[in-house]
Amino acid sequence: MGKYKHIDLNYLNDLSLGSKDFIEDIIQSFIKTTPESIQKMQDSLVKQDWQIIGGVAHKLKTSYSFMGMDDMVEVSKVLQECGLNAKEVEKIPALLDQMVVAYALAEVELKEELLQLQN
Repeated sequence: MGKYKHIDLNYLNDLSLGSKDFIEDIIQSFIKTTPESIQKMQDSLVKQDWQIIGGVAHKLKTSYSFMGMDDMVEVSKVLQECGLNAKEVEKIPALLDQMVVAYALAEVELKEELLQLQN
C-alpha cells in the first residue's frame, strides 16, 4: 500500500478487516462527496459564511484521515478553526486552494486503487 504519493490506505485497510467491498465503498464515497464539500466551502467563501466552512471542514477531517492524507487533515483543522471562530478568515482562500490541488492528486491514485480492487 505504500506505492502512492498522495494517499496512504493503511488505516483504511486496518479498518476494513480485509474487506475489499468496504474499501471500495469508502473510496467511492470519498470521490463522490469530497468535491461537493470543497465546492460548498468555496461557495460559502464567496458569501463569507464562515460557519458553513468550519462545519464542512470538520466533516472532511475524518474522510481525509481514512485516505491517509494527514496534510489535509491539518488543513481541515485550520479551516474548521478559522470558520467556526470567524478568525483569520484571510487564510481560508489559500487553504481551500491547497485542498483542491490535494484532492485532484489523490483522486488519480484512488481511482487507480479502485481499478486494482475490482480486478
